[in-house]
Amino acid sequence: MEKYKTYQCGISSTAGTIFVNGVGSTTLTAYVRDGVTDVTDKFTIRWYKAGTECGNGKTLTVSSTDFDDMAVYGFKAFDSTGAIKAEYELTCANVADGVSDYLHIKYSNDGGQTFSTPDGDWIGQYHDSNPVDSPDPARYTWAKIKGNDGANGQTQKLVSLTNEYYLSTSDTAQTGGSWGTTYPDYADGKYLWVRIKAVYETPPSTAYTTPELDKAWLNAGKAIQKAQTAADSAADASQAAADAVSQANAAKAKADDVAAEIAPIKTGVQEAKDAAEEAKTEIATKTQQMLLDIGDTYATKNEVTTLEGDLQAQITANATEIASKVSQTEYQQNQQDIDDTLASLNSDLTAAQGTLSSLQSSQSEAAQKLAQAEQDLKDAQDAVSDLQASQTATDTQLAAAQAAVTKAQAAVDKAQGDVDKANTEIGKVKTDIAGIQGDISDLTSRVTTAETNITQNASAIALRATKTEVNTAVQGAKDYADAQIKVSANEIKSSVEAVSDQVDGLQQQKVEYYYYLSTSADSCTGGSWSTTKPAETAGKYIWQKIKTTYVSGASTESAPARLTGVAGKDGADGKDGTNATVTGTASTYQVSSSGTTVPTGTWSSSIPATNPGQYLWTKNVTTYSNGATSTSYSVSRNGTNGATGPKGETGATGQTGAPGADALHISITPTWSGNSCTLTAHVFKGGVELTDTQVTALGALKWYLNGSGTVSGTGKTLTRAVSVKESWEVRLEG
Repeated sequence: MEKYKTYQCGISSTAGTIFVNGVGSTTLTAYVRDGVTDVTDKFTIRWYKAGTECGNGKTLTVSSTDFDDMAVYGFKAFDSTGAIKAEYELTCANVADGVSDYLHIKYSNDGGQTFSTPDGDWIGQYHDSNPVDSPDPARYTWAKIKGNDGANGQTQKLVSLTNEYYLSTSDTAQTGGSWGTTYPDYADGKYLWVRIKAVYETPPSTAYTTPELDKAWLNAGKAIQKAQTAADSAADASQAAADAVSQANAAKAKADDVAAEIAPIKTGVQEAKDAAEEAKTEIATKTQQMLLDIGDTYATKNEVTTLEGDLQAQITANATEIASKVSQTEYQQNQQDIDDTLASLNSDLTAAQGTLSSLQSSQSEAAQKLAQAEQDLKDAQDAVSDLQASQTATDTQLAAAQAAVTKAQAAVDKAQGDVDKANTEIGKVKTDIAGIQGDISDLTSRVTTAETNITQNASAIALRATKTEVNTAVQGAKDYADAQIKVSANEIKSSVEAVSDQVDGLQQQKVEYYYYLSTSADSCTGGSWSTTKPAETAGKYIWQKIKTTYVSGASTESAPARLTGVAGKDGADGKDGTNATVTGTASTYQVSSSGTTVPTGTWSSSIPATNPGQYLWTKNVTTYSNGATSTSYSVSRNGTNGATGPKGETGATGQTGAPGADALHISITPTWSGNSCTLTAHVFKGGVELTDTQVTALGALKWYLNGSGTVSGTGKTLTRAVSVKESWEVRLEG
């Protein structure tokens, strides 16, 4: 069986098999496989050019100068006995300037669905101007190259694979041409079919793949067809524009005929108008003088009536003279003939206008066809761009498509010029016909209209004085209204500015808290105000007030409120406590309308602003090492100063309670300077503030920002430049 064993073989090339203009070289590599195993090194490889040995070894370098137009290179694999076990051939070619053609080869075991190693049963090929192989199996034309073993154990040997091309007049069948091995230049109206010819020996036979239309050729044809469609649409638009211009010229010819016939009529009518104008000028002069008299003297109604009577007599005499002059003009003597002619001409002009109206649809049609041509041109340009981007078309295919688009562009540009010219011509015709129509309208107005106007002037004069007075009154009212509006506007502006000043003054700049250690539970006595909160002292009372300073510089102070109460009754004995240390404290704040009921809203870590009459509650939560917590509240009021009330009676002194376990409490006092805030921590034990030394003995004060577990500062004070809302917590940690 080893004697008749079949091997798969092939040749790979580093730079293809086509050389352009006699330039370039490639390295051919022989391979022989037993199934998927490369067994090339088991054999002696000898290379042949056109049947003559030209080299040996696994590789062979071929230069474009080694042959003229075409040469067949191949190898034979000899075993140790000198028997030929495998052989393979391919064709190299030199081509002249023009299309750079690359042959792409891949192998497959599933008929071209996916790629395989070069030992596949199927070979796929295609060519284009791009030297890079496509990763898409659909781009390749596939042919089965590996047959089944024959009955005698021998396999038919593949001698060569050749691409063949057919330039057909049909896209459904190969007709009107013949098969050849040279890729043709692009020809408009033709379709390129491609197939692969496989030549075998032992026994000799020839097989062909099913012909397929070349994809690059088809895409080029589609781009050219779109360009032709654009050119045809542009030609239609040009023809529609030419038709519109022809219709416009026909309408213009009719209008010119009408204009020529009314010219002598216009001359006759002008004579009548001139005669009437002379009388109108005289009447206008006297009318103007009368108006001046009325305007200067504000004549009474009786005076106006007298003037009117005198002028009426003159007007009547002049009107009679005008009528006599007008009756002698050519227009009056031939009035009926002229009227009949004008009616006929008006009918002709109406017909011309009807022709002009039909131009609207012609204009619209030309514009629509031009828009279609522009869209078709864009589609063709996009198709050529896609063709270039695909890198599958040859130079001649691209050149043909680009030439078609250039031709279409010229046709569209011409159509645009034709449509613009048609619109201009139609506009001129419309203007001319409108002018002639105006002439006819003027001529059909009788000269007697001028006579009637003259006789009516006297009545109009009587109304002039009244109109003048009314105008004067209206103007006076307008001036008064303008003045009032201006005054109101100034008042409104002043009010707005005053309100703005008040608003600015109410804008808070800072809030400060002051404390007073008093010997009285009813009033601030025996001490002084300070921004530092004093330590709680037996027999004394801590009072608080809030000072608010505004942007304007003004400030307000709340009424003093007592923070600590009078001594209470003895409390019940407390349970024995366990040793515990304070692990942290937190102070939060809330504004309320009540100073006795703890608010139930949301507590804030920053001190909110308060309005007069509102209460600021402080909630202090202390956390101990045993997990227990204690909560205390303090409240202050931002109020206005009220009348001093009567002094209350002194309460009875309560019994001294049993000593309880001392608890630690921390409060934070903010001090503002501009946007800089200094936070001061105060540590209390049993109601008495500890000294710094005592605090240090218990542990270290540590500051935490916005609930973070990271220490952001240490010590009794912390100063921050505040630009956004911040929430701080201080803990005494031992």
